[in-house]
Amino acid sequence: MKKKDYDSAIKHYTAALEVVPLNPIYLSNRAAAYSGQGKHELAKEDAEMAVAADPNYSKAWSRLGLAKYVLGDAKGAMEAYKSGMDAEGGGSEVMRKGYETAKKKYEEEGGDVGAPDEDTPRGAPGGGGMPDLSSLAGMLGGGGGGGGGMPDLAGLMQNPMMRQMAQNLMSNPDMMSNLMNNPRIAEMAQQFGGRGGGGGGGDGGGGGGGMPNLQDLMSDPNLADINFMGGGAGGGAGRGAGRGAPQ
Repeated sequence: MKKKDYDSAIKHYTAALEVVPLNPIYLSNRAAAYSGQGKHELAKEDAEMAVAADPNYSKAWSRLGLAKYVLGDAKGAMEAYKSGMDAEGGGSEVMRKGYETAKKKYEEEGGDVGAPDEDTPRGAPGGGGMPDLSSLAGMLGGGGGGGGGMPDLAGLMQNPMMRQMAQNLMSNPDMMSNLMNNPRIAEMAQQFGGRGGGGGGGDGGGGGGGMPNLQDLMSDPNLADINFMGGGAGGGAGRGAGRGAPQ
């Protein structure tokens, strides 16, 4: 980040995401690189995917807040920063500053920040603790057996990160709604589909179509080394929370 070599950063994180498509750290860091290039719509898409994968990863909320603010969505930015403060359990100075800036802009536009939040039902998981995946299946182009190159949803659910993302989405209709229009979803589905949906292997392990063992990949020091845009301790994703996040 000090060198502002955003092209190289995007290249590295894109390569990493081809291996681990739902890694919230890689998505969030690529979002930061896109923001650095002024490509805020792409930054927003990546940040939305990151918070869907891990809502406790506060740095991703910060990057989503920045992208939405620059794109003119002051209310959305304010909400993203508020979610980031909640994830941090109090809010870093950076997160609070982002929230106050977005709040001020929203008020200038005539928004009423004093209005109580609507009581939105948050969706219940299905039987056995698993979510109702019909909406997610629709987002991925269907829940069938992978015809026409589309992924097999049952196979996708063998991926632990995909399972977690499904749980997060089904418990948060607003997040689900945002992702319905996110082209990264279709892109990710094609990635999984091209690998045969990862069928088999209980932990997303080396099942059909050459799907790699995700646990091994996550512990690969080479992938860890390219996280040069991360840093700082914090909650969510196991690494680098909102403190010190690039704004």
